[in-house]
Amino acid sequence: MPIYEYVCLGCKTKFELMRPLSKSSEPTECPKCKRTANRALSQFACFTTSEAGVTAPVGGSGCAGCASGSCSTCHT
Repeated sequence: MPIYEYVCLGCKTKFELMRPLSKSSEPTECPKCKRTANRALSQFACFTTSEAGVTAPVGGSGCAGCASGSCSTCHT
């Protein structure tokens, strides 16, 4: 079963929940305050190391908000 991220509309708690795909978009109950929580957009980063030992994001050069071709210039 996949893991989905949710955020509570009341207390803004973010949490993960393992649910069937068929229920992934349905609201669920917040484990903290018991109010309604909706599915959040999951974000993740993926990096790789080249043969030269340079770490870079997979799928493109530089960071999304950066014009540089290397993350070493902004140290993020």
